[in-house]
Amino acid sequence: MKSTKVAHISDLHLSPLHKRTNIRNTKRLLEYIGRLGVDHVVVTGDIAADAEEGDFRVARKLFESYGLLDSRKLSVIVGNHDIYGGVHTAEDILDFPRQCRKTDYGRKLDEFREHFRELFENTVFARDNHLFPYIKPLGGLLLVGVNSVSEYSAVKNPVGSNGAVSQMQQEALHRMLSASPFKHLRKIVLIHHHFNKIRQQTDGTMQNVWKAIEQQTMKLRGKKELTKLFQKHKVDAVLHGHYHQNMEYSRKGLRFVNGGGSILSSNPSVLHLNVLRISDAGVDVQRHDIPSLALNAHRPNLPAALQVIPSAAA
Repeated sequence: MKSTKVAHISDLHLSPLHKRTNIRNTKRLLEYIGRLGVDHVVVTGDIAADAEEGDFRVARKLFESYGLLDSRKLSVIVGNHDIYGGVHTAEDILDFPRQCRKTDYGRKLDEFREHFRELFENTVFARDNHLFPYIKPLGGLLLVGVNSVSEYSAVKNPVGSNGAVSQMQQEALHRMLSASPFKHLRKIVLIHHHFNKIRQQTDGTMQNVWKAIEQQTMKLRGKKELTKLFQKHKVDAVLHGHYHQNMEYSRKGLRFVNGGGSILSSNPSVLHLNVLRISDAGVDVQRHDIPSLALNAHRPNLPAALQVIPSAAA
């Protein structure tokens, strides 16, 4: 196959009302990606901060202004913030479970599809009236879009951030990936939730109490079944976000690449993206670190890239 270069970012959390620096830093990422000469860009969920119309208008305008509102150039999947929104104040923390309970999950998925309708052209769906799962052939590469956002449950998903991939989606994935035109292509899965275990210590402030609660509700249920499915179909890499860190790791011999720290990592002075080069020889991954707006605001002559780090599975 011809070598294909893919840029991977995630968790942009765009909003015209909250954290407007995210918009400016997303511009920095997209400008940098434009200079890399990649063949395709993927965003693995949490494009919006609050699942509001204005959030998606901002995202569409950004993608369009960088020439990316095209299925051949950009692929997206849904994240929990694209369905349920998020928390910004102490008052939000108290009200958020009720907001999640009232969310019309099906309608939000339909809205997501409509907001990014151009990006789902030239895409194969398992069922006409369902957005996920989908597959998108790009030459010798097959992108596989999966929805890992769970529907609301007072017990299993009270704040909207837990994940699961339905049995119906898994069966559809098996059928699609077993089809003869796709069996021998390089396969890259796009999914929002992470597969590794995260442990994080917090102090007693209200915001950190929320983070501690959220930490216990950021789980992907059914990881074993999904891992077996991806192994069976010889998936080359699984790209995700959700946890705000860029890293690579392996699980049961599968390769996972997290892009969740693109904008909101633990280091606010640096933005991150993953760049994959996919060829017959395999998949090479590098992490690119570039200055964020916070670092570069008063130093306009900084180099475009701070570091390019070859990523090795840990």
